[in-house]
Amino acid sequence: MQKRIEYLDIVKVIAIFLVVFCHFVLLAQTVPANLLMSACWSGVPMFFLVNGALLFTRPLRLKKHISKTLAIYLVLVVWRLIYLFPVGAVSRVPLSGFGKNQIFLYLFAFGNLDGIGIGHLWFIEALLAVYLLFPLFRICFSHPLGRKLILFFAVYGLVMTNGMTALQILLDALAAAGWIGTFPLSSLNVLNPFGTYANMLGFFLLGAWIHTGPAIGGSRRAQRLIGAGMAVLGLPGIWGVKWYLSGTPVWDGILLTEGYRHIPVILLALGVFLLCRDLTIKNRFLSAAVRAVAKRTLGIYYLHWVFGWLLVPYMALLFPRFSVGTNVLKTFALIIPALLCTVLLEKIPVVRRLVTG
Repeated sequence: MQKRIEYLDIVKVIAIFLVVFCHFVLLAQTVPANLLMSACWSGVPMFFLVNGALLFTRPLRLKKHISKTLAIYLVLVVWRLIYLFPVGAVSRVPLSGFGKNQIFLYLFAFGNLDGIGIGHLWFIEALLAVYLLFPLFRICFSHPLGRKLILFFAVYGLVMTNGMTALQILLDALAAAGWIGTFPLSSLNVLNPFGTYANMLGFFLLGAWIHTGPAIGGSRRAQRLIGAGMAVLGLPGIWGVKWYLSGTPVWDGILLTEGYRHIPVILLALGVFLLCRDLTIKNRFLSAAVRAVAKRTLGIYYLHWVFGWLLVPYMALLFPRFSVGTNVLKTFALIIPALLCTVLLEKIPVVRRLVTG
């Protein structure tokens, strides 16, 4: 078994907290709430940074990788089936209202069913897309120019998504001011061979590039200063984009449009990753707790959604008003039982694959 890398575990714990924080929201209309919800857009990119760091440091065994990718897909199908029942029951959506073809597409072809909210599963679909391309990039990585090739493709993937989104916002603003005519960039999608999840591929490759190279800036201190600077720019940057697009600086109950496709998200995710790189935890209890959560983020990711649908409507009734504090409590109230259930399911043969991939 590969030895765990503590700083990657720390990043995974931060990421799963942010992901659960932004689901089933119990927040008031405040600026701090909007800032924290803005920070959550860096959670999934952090997962891809960690995945890239881990996969590129292992030898490529193609047969094993194909089996792993297929297992992720089959587990996704099973979880889609599992979600049908509690989510359908809580949402009062009768399954008899769906035809066989609809259910088949929902289960096996990434389809959706009206009223069955499983939007969070896009992450697994993006992971599958990246895993399918991984062998090609792992071969590139073995080339004498491997690190430069990986960096090129990482930057290209991010430019073709996050960069284009930023440019489109700028062009739309200029058009609204009457300075230029309407100029949609959608026709340039032909230049993006990596498709919808090109930015997640970019984070995946950047994680590998950073993890396998020397300290950014030449030392750990310089690396952390650079990371801190990026994070300091990234968080208010995401909030500022949300403010501009929504017209309000406070949390308005509406998620940022194209949230993962904004440049400040890159800054925040990479900033946190660099801040954590080579970090170790001296407290043994805290280190063990971080490791326990980090080992089970996939199970927590799948299971927190079930607990969210079942528990949060009742939790919401307990609070006379919502705040950042209530949403933090909700986050722990979903992570802890999801973690405990994951530990139990790990002990059951076959079933354990549902929480370990």
